Amino acid sequence: MKTARSSALRLWGRLAESAHLRRRERQTVLEGVHLLQGYQARGGIPLHWFVRASVVADPEVGALQRHSLWPEATVIADDLFDEYSSLQSPGGVSALISWPAAPASLPREESCLVLDGLQDPGNVGTLLRSAAAAGMSTVVCATGTVQVWSPKVLRAGMGAHFQLTLHEGADLRDWLPGYSGTILGAERGASRAYDDFDLRGTVALVIGNEGAGLTRAVRDLLHERIGVPMSAGVESLNAGVAGSILLFERQRQLRVRDAG
Repeated sequence: MKTARSSALRLWGRLAESAHLRRRERQTVLEGVHLLQGYQARGGIPLHWFVRASVVADPEVGALQRHSLWPEATVIADDLFDEYSSLQSPGGVSALISWPAAPASLPREESCLVLDGLQDPGNVGTLLRSAAAAGMSTVVCATGTVQVWSPKVLRAGMGAHFQLTLHEGADLRDWLPGYSGTILGAERGASRAYDDFDLRGTVALVIGNEGAGLTRAVRDLLHERIGVPMSAGVESLNAGVAGSILLFERQRQLRVRDAG
């Protein structure tokens, strides 16, 4: 393993802080053994990766290093690694990676999850994890949604990014009118509950901003509003939870259909 190189370290710090730089360079930061394992399992090869000196002998770190196509890791003193890491309890490994190539076009005839202006990295990461777990392989993120390749969303997604086709910066007003499936928007107070819908066909499940909900333009393009019934006195559900309920209801219906 190599000793630290200042240029790569500076890039780590700049990518961690700047959404503009990440977007311009199409590069980002992964932190933690689990994320790097998921990235490696999907065939990812980092530009650079760093190891905290005190975990060099860790078996999981050694397994990452034994990948024949990965570059040699750069070892960093614990205090220097902690200075650059954005984690309160640094996991001991970090990598700089390139974003996957952007998909050529938005989906027209396949089911997808649509994020309409969500801003909380935790919610977006949760929804990506749920989409991957529930078999919804395509996610469309509208303009105004938090950057899905930001380190915070990557950590919350726990490797789901590498199992999904992700579209960013979509103009939903331009795309949704040409979508061939049923467009369902999650909204508080919707008259029909999620389990009253047939989700087995081609559907776009649209989740709105945590505070403002769906944008007016998108609301006008919905085929149906879909709700999650709640006990009296409960104002709303977390966007990540509400979206996950819809995703797993779709998966449940598909399982029942296939079993029958």
